[in-house]
Amino acid sequence: MNRPRLVNLLDDFALGGVSRGLGVFSSAPVQAVADATTLAVPPDTLLAPRIDADIIITHFPPNWRRLVFLASLKRRNPKACILHVEHSYTRGWAAANVAAPGRFRIMLSIALRLVDHIVCVSNGQARWLREITRLPDKRVDVIYPYSENPGLDALPLPDFQSTRRLRLGAYGRFHPAKGFEQLITAYRAGAMPDMDLVIGGYGDLEPQLRALAGDTPCIHFAGKIDDVAAFVGGCDIIAIPSRWEAYGQVANEARQGGRPILVSDVDGLPEQVGDAGLIIDFSDPDAVARAFGALTPARLAAMARAGRKATQGCGPMRHQQWADLILQLTGRA
Repeated sequence: MNRPRLVNLLDDFALGGVSRGLGVFSSAPVQAVADATTLAVPPDTLLAPRIDADIIITHFPPNWRRLVFLASLKRRNPKACILHVEHSYTRGWAAANVAAPGRFRIMLSIALRLVDHIVCVSNGQARWLREITRLPDKRVDVIYPYSENPGLDALPLPDFQSTRRLRLGAYGRFHPAKGFEQLITAYRAGAMPDMDLVIGGYGDLEPQLRALAGDTPCIHFAGKIDDVAAFVGGCDIIAIPSRWEAYGQVANEARQGGRPILVSDVDGLPEQVGDAGLIIDFSDPDAVARAFGALTPARLAAMARAGRKATQGCGPMRHQQWADLILQLTGRA
């Protein structure tokens, strides 16, 4: 029996989290069961190519224009299983960006019926997607994304008993989704006393964020983060104040690094917390202040240990989930 052939379709290699996440298809468990490649598809493509593959995976969000592409993808590749990974759309995203919810639901329902199977990147996203499209459970799987960042699991845990000032870190794209301005506003309102705030990343919103921070001496901008482990290792706590977040790889990276996480109550973030952090309303500086006021050194140390324990072996586990799904979809399970 020939090995299954798998082709990932991507229309934007600038989306760092999505591009890095494709590394799962180079992992040993996946390589053991399939030959995987990636094909670039320009965003304005209407007619899908004919592809020599058993499984074709789309990684771009559906829209009205893409319906034509998806219909032709199935028609021109009738023997392939078409699998869609939804990286973008969530309840939080829709609430912030969709002006006509009914029209959006119709588009999404049509799009997801043009593919054979869907992978969501969090349980929160999957619940919302089933709710608005009425997809049957058997057509939807949840596999958390994962990208390799060497050194995270070897970082020493912070010493929260020290008398030094703690460093609160946040990093990612400077984009409205990430909510960094909420974090800066709460910090300037005095919600995080005796801490430094370190913000890593870059993007179009950088001038606005720097202006909002003003000359506050304990807010530092670290620039683009090329070494995630080094940045996380230089922080004691990691905040993820997102307005929407399908999964939130930063939260997973922080837990691997043994850093407590403080996350917004949106989409896939809360399901990562467990004993490893807190869920906070970052839009309310008073709520942020109350949460930070409850963070004792002993509690922070316990969160750090819990986060690292919860993420042990998460990479190989997710690689194996993909290998198992490939075998299932190709009838080899």
